[in-house]
Amino acid sequence: MTKSFYLSILTILLLSCKHDLENPRWEVDMIVPIAHSELSIYDLIEQDDNNISIDTRNDSLVSLVYSSNILQTNYDSLLDIKSTTEEKRFRIDSVQFDDVVIEHKTTIGSVISQIPFGNTLFPDGSQRDIPAILGVIQNDSIDIDASEYFQTMTLYSGMMNLEITNEFPTAISNMTLLLYNSINQNLIASYNISKIESGESYTESISVANQTLDYLMIGLINNIDVEASGGLVPINYTDAISTKISITDIQIMEATAYFPDQLLHQEIVEQSFNVGTARLTELGIKQGSVSIVASSSLPDTISIIYSIPSLTKNGIPFETLVKIPPNINTIPTTLSFNFDEYIMKLTGKDGRIGGDTVNTIYSEMYIYLDSTGELETIHQVDSFNLINVFNIVPEYAKGYLGQDTLILGPEVKHTSVFEDITSGSIDLEEATISLKIENFVGADASISFNQFSTDNTNDNLPLVSATTDNSGNNIINYPYEINRAILNNTIITPTNCIISLEASEMVEILPNQTTVAATIILNPNGEQEVEDFLYIEHPISANLDASIPLSFIANNLTLSKTIDTDLYNNSEKEIEELFINLENGLPLSANIDIILLDQYNNYIDTLIENININSAITNNNIVISSSNNTISIKNINYNNVGKVKFIASFKSSSLTEHVDIYSYYNLKLNLSARFKQIIGEQ
Repeated sequence: MTKSFYLSILTILLLSCKHDLENPRWEVDMIVPIAHSELSIYDLIEQDDNNISIDTRNDSLVSLVYSSNILQTNYDSLLDIKSTTEEKRFRIDSVQFDDVVIEHKTTIGSVISQIPFGNTLFPDGSQRDIPAILGVIQNDSIDIDASEYFQTMTLYSGMMNLEITNEFPTAISNMTLLLYNSINQNLIASYNISKIESGESYTESISVANQTLDYLMIGLINNIDVEASGGLVPINYTDAISTKISITDIQIMEATAYFPDQLLHQEIVEQSFNVGTARLTELGIKQGSVSIVASSSLPDTISIIYSIPSLTKNGIPFETLVKIPPNINTIPTTLSFNFDEYIMKLTGKDGRIGGDTVNTIYSEMYIYLDSTGELETIHQVDSFNLINVFNIVPEYAKGYLGQDTLILGPEVKHTSVFEDITSGSIDLEEATISLKIENFVGADASISFNQFSTDNTNDNLPLVSATTDNSGNNIINYPYEINRAILNNTIITPTNCIISLEASEMVEILPNQTTVAATIILNPNGEQEVEDFLYIEHPISANLDASIPLSFIANNLTLSKTIDTDLYNNSEKEIEELFINLENGLPLSANIDIILLDQYNNYIDTLIENININSAITNNNIVISSSNNTISIKNINYNNVGKVKFIASFKSSSLTEHVDIYSYYNLKLNLSARFKQIIGEQ
């Protein structure tokens, strides 16, 4: 055949298989790792619990360390400085009114001028023998104008006072004076005076309680007789009969008046606080206030000067001036004053008679009525009310704190330390619990534990109580003594008492809560020569420290762990076979369950159940090599599988010998899958 013939045949063959060459198809097997996890000693504890840590010795032997504050004193009841003074109430009967004083003079010249030929018979500057003259003054009126004081007022107390001074050269007698309201002509008071010698005065006071007075009153002199002189006497026309009318001791039922500035009330007091048996001399205030709650229906503003000399900040005593506006609805006005960072001396007034006291502050309060200078109306129901409210959160206290008994608890402290252990038990070689009692208070104390126990609330078994400490004392109800703390300026050096006990039984139940109750007595031996002190933020506290070397016997100690996979994302691949490799580096054998979950933790299927894996190989209680176990699984549907839950139940090879757990021991889980995939398939 010719060369061209072979080329033609090759061309036909190539054209006829062109489609198959452009779309090749291969069937490929792949083994791909899909998940990895490991269980170690760190899975014995809940890593989110900040009270728990794992400690390793130089040889890497692991100890589980747990620390928690289990008790702390609260001094709210001991230093509850809250006090409300009794309400002060001032009605208008407490409002004082200036005396109303009206003066009038009747000169001898005016009297002589009314006598026929009087000026001729009794010239000014002469000396004459004056005969008795009857009715020398009759129906003479005196205008009593009190408009500069008031318009009208009704009194429930008051005195109308008359003072007459006779400057005439002879005695006057048979004088009658009547006082009327000019508007309604009501008689207010009447005076009958038998005789007033020359140069002498006459006074008389009449109650005008329950009387209503107008600003314009009339004094009517019905009669005055002049006694004979009995010889020559000088005639001086300026000599007069002086009439002085005053209204005093005024207490008002109702008035429209010009009320003057005045002191309504003053209060200079020592106020004591009830703090039980304590006798305090000083308080440092962390947060505090005093509130003045006041209401007034008086027409004028009330001014209050309030000072507490025994309350200082930076050496400056507290003092304030506040004003309470009038309010006809008597809606209270509340004024608050901040006492933060003040120091309160509780020894009473400086230089007090009898010497210093305790639990007592000294304060002064002055309450004034401010005048507006305007006519104002006050009614009997008008009043001014005031209370003081102290609210103090101390920072510290000094003095004698008293022989107080503080009941603490029962306090229940929850822990998630063994939360991932779902079942089984352990037998610990040892476990030590220490209770550290720290005293930051400047007072001796005695503490007795009424309860100290652990409990696993999931196992329905009894709680386990502490028994004896390492000194042989029964922990429950034993009085542990703690000396007082030391204060140097503001630096506190605490004292402490450490109670240690062997607590394997308390820990072996895998507790999820601890219950503690105690009684603390301050100053059990009474008051000492050294002054007590107490800082609120530095109490007496009890801390629990547990150290558990992980040398134990395990009996079906069950742990679980859930890991994410991406099997549900591989639906385009066909898993022919799943390989589970378990590499056990723990000196414990285990039964393994593996459960398939969806991405929402819903159960799908059990992959393997109760598969036993061998313990790691040990020599002298030390792991020298891991055991290796591989499991192959086929014909499983992995659709929607998003997670794998791994459950391991561990058991010691001996139920009499403890095994030691080191930080590098673990159990590794590896998942890999054989996928079948056709490459090039349309």
